[in-house]
Amino acid sequence: MLSFISTIMAFLHWCLSLIQGSIRIFISMIVFNPHLGPLRYVTGALFFYIIFAFTLVYVFAPIRGWAGSYWMGPKIHYASERWLGTALYEKNGHFIGTFDPRMDSKRDLNTSAEPILISDPNYVANPDHKSIPVRTVPDHFWKCLVYHEDRHLGGLRNPFGIDLAGVLKIPYSTVTRSFEAKSIRFGVGGSTLPMQLVRVYKATAPSRKESAVDKLKRKAIEWWNAPVFYWELTRNGTEELLKQWAANHLWLAHRTGGRDLQGIEVTARIIFGKEASELTVAEQYLLASAVNKPIILLEGSERLNQVRLDRWRYVAEVRAKTCATTLLPDDEQKKAVLFDLTLLANGPPSSQIQPKLQATLKQHFPQLTKHAGANPIVRANLLAPAGRYAAREEMKQAYGFNWRRYVRGVELTLDVSKNLTFRERIWHELTTLQTKYKSRIDPAYSLDANELKNLVGGEKKMPDVVIAAANEKGELVRYFESNDISAYYGSPYARSAENGHYEPEKEIRAIASTGKMMAAIALANQGKDTLQSVYLDDEAPNGRLETCRRGGDKQAYRRAEVAFACSLNRPLEWRMAKYGQRGARLLIDQLGFTMPYAPTENQKTPPSTAMVRGLVTASPRKVHHLSTLILASLTGKGKNRIPLPYLVRNFQRSGLQNPYEKDTPTSAFHSNTDLIPNEVIRPAARQRVKEFLSAPLCYAKGKSRHGTLKSASNWCAARRKDVKLHFAKTGTQVTSDPDATVDVWVTGGIQFTNGKSYSYVITVGTGNRNRAWSRKLHSAQIGAPLLQALLKELRNDAFNIKSKPIKTTQR
Repeated sequence: MLSFISTIMAFLHWCLSLIQGSIRIFISMIVFNPHLGPLRYVTGALFFYIIFAFTLVYVFAPIRGWAGSYWMGPKIHYASERWLGTALYEKNGHFIGTFDPRMDSKRDLNTSAEPILISDPNYVANPDHKSIPVRTVPDHFWKCLVYHEDRHLGGLRNPFGIDLAGVLKIPYSTVTRSFEAKSIRFGVGGSTLPMQLVRVYKATAPSRKESAVDKLKRKAIEWWNAPVFYWELTRNGTEELLKQWAANHLWLAHRTGGRDLQGIEVTARIIFGKEASELTVAEQYLLASAVNKPIILLEGSERLNQVRLDRWRYVAEVRAKTCATTLLPDDEQKKAVLFDLTLLANGPPSSQIQPKLQATLKQHFPQLTKHAGANPIVRANLLAPAGRYAAREEMKQAYGFNWRRYVRGVELTLDVSKNLTFRERIWHELTTLQTKYKSRIDPAYSLDANELKNLVGGEKKMPDVVIAAANEKGELVRYFESNDISAYYGSPYARSAENGHYEPEKEIRAIASTGKMMAAIALANQGKDTLQSVYLDDEAPNGRLETCRRGGDKQAYRRAEVAFACSLNRPLEWRMAKYGQRGARLLIDQLGFTMPYAPTENQKTPPSTAMVRGLVTASPRKVHHLSTLILASLTGKGKNRIPLPYLVRNFQRSGLQNPYEKDTPTSAFHSNTDLIPNEVIRPAARQRVKEFLSAPLCYAKGKSRHGTLKSASNWCAARRKDVKLHFAKTGTQVTSDPDATVDVWVTGGIQFTNGKSYSYVITVGTGNRNRAWSRKLHSAQIGAPLLQALLKELRNDAFNIKSKPIKTTQR
């Protein structure tokens, strides 16, 4: 350590001696040289500037780079992490777009240092750019970029991030530019790649409107910080980090319907419709040549269109061809690349998008099609409005708030075109329900999004509307959420403010009578009950025991079929109490539900009561998981591991912070919550479970249909030729006032005659037992109509029938 310090001190002493000698020569030979006359002032200034340039490049730069890396280095790496964009793909691998910067975690602050809250306090607006990180920088892109922008990088002329010749030519260019403009114009110098990265870091891109003073300030900032960037990004002895920074963050395209495109990966997706690794040599040269001459994507005025054309031709025919002519040693390859560039130069590019997604944009968002095509953020916002929030939540539950450090791309399980058509159908159904039940809905809430949009002051809000359906693998094939908090994945109260992980023990949303599905499993496993078994009901009506009516003073017995079909609490509570509290609690824990909170031991709810009344808590996703488990058991897949239903089929790991790893299925991160049906439902109990849980749809007495889902009884498997199996359960959660509705639930599973099967969950409500959104509205009124719409969609998906679009106002 002492030898290192002595070396540094000796180097500093040599530098000071050099400066001292230069000043002595400067004073004696120039400043006080009478033979030069007035010219000695100009000559003296030039001499002093030359000394300044050499000192800046060879003395200041290495010292600043070494010292500044200690406190600025972590900020540089964090900036790169903060700017990581995440690509979204639909299930066929088609590029949808990128996550909106506003969806970043609260760790990120916008440049104004004033966080802008976005609905959930865990998220804030972030105005920084977002770039999909490139795993491996294309070689020809890098060589062309260095040739144009910094061909002496790391050499004697530019050893530490500042180019000596670039600094020296500033006085000359200042004089010539000032004479041409007939006013003071600060000269241009060779901005090195590290200096250009400083512009990105400081968000100080050159502008024609900046004054000479502003330009001088910007140049000083670049000189001050460029050595630190160079030192920090090459400190491991390679240029790999410097390459990644340049490839990920330099401006490459303007007029994209929003923010500029920065980075080769996202620009390649928009301009050429392919990943950076798939770019041809000509395309790599063209994008490298667009640095400092960004491509103009969208058309505009006549003047702009001419500038757009001239810019494109200059980039393609001059700068890119220069790279091809200079950098390619093989004549045959050179001819082929020049030919490709000639073809590319025929006209400015238009954004590339997969034809089906283009048709989807035209169908649903005709006025925004061009902007969405050119802007990956706008495109993702339109094509996956709820899916992007859900995908973020799924990644957050796997990795926490820092999920973007590991993830560069997310592949959804959805066909976004089909899901958008389904989404419009659900909005139509919700608007119809709002009109029909407006008198029963609390004035503070509305199911009509248009009503909320047109409301001045924002006095109303929408309850959480969650509709999700998964195939037999657990992949979500239809997904709808009315709000942006991803309620499907759990209540915001149950998400850690420290790391973002979901904590099911803190969940407050009660699952209402869907808990009776657990009772059906318990009784079926015991093997003593059939549909004809009778249970004591002290709230039975006088007579009409075969209906769903309640009331009366008479104690009577109800059949199990009626109890499950009508979701009756008292008879099932009576039966489950006999089943036993220990067994009920074991089943609740095995399935991953949480018992209701009790302040003292004496106030604890018996597990059998908590199960039957649905006082246990869980996310809609967990309730969906239960239906997925039952469906797998009833369709002969009892030995398979059943994961939580998931929206992210695969995700691409980032190549920046981690060694490249194979893309990983999201389901792998839920292995600790996987369930095996045969460990929950005995094979001998399957038929009984099926009978109990089909009753809400299928139960009838004579010609009269009863049950909580009698309005959807046309979907009973016994009444349809295209349905082989269908079970479902409803639930309505209320406050202490039995008429004040908190949540309505519908969940179940369906298998069609072609073998395709789907599980589903629907919930509408606030998820808070103290906050009702309506009165005297139950799952039969709200859940059943939404279920009808979902089942039609699933039938179309199973038999590959195209769903008819519904024209509604854009939301």
